[in-house]
Amino acid sequence: MDPGNLSQKETKKLEKINIDLTMRSISVTYMSMIGRCFDNCVNDMTSKSLSAKEEKCVKLCSEKFMKYQQRLEQRFNEESANLNAP
Repeated sequence: MDPGNLSQKETKKLEKINIDLTMRSISVTYMSMIGRCFDNCVNDMTSKSLSAKEEKCVKLCSEKFMKYQQRLEQRFNEESANLNAP
């Protein structure tokens, strides 16, 4: 299917699908980060609040995870550009 030959209605439909897929991907990534950081950092379930150590661990874990995701996206975009280059 040639994107240049799509009607306005088909283009809008594809844009909506792309947005939905992007939002789903973001949600899956976010949930994965929450699960991983919680499992790695939260050890004491006897308190309602996080200890200072747990809070620091969650912060560092989430920052590291987000940097990893950004780098992964950057490399994916670089590789996609290389594949599309003449």
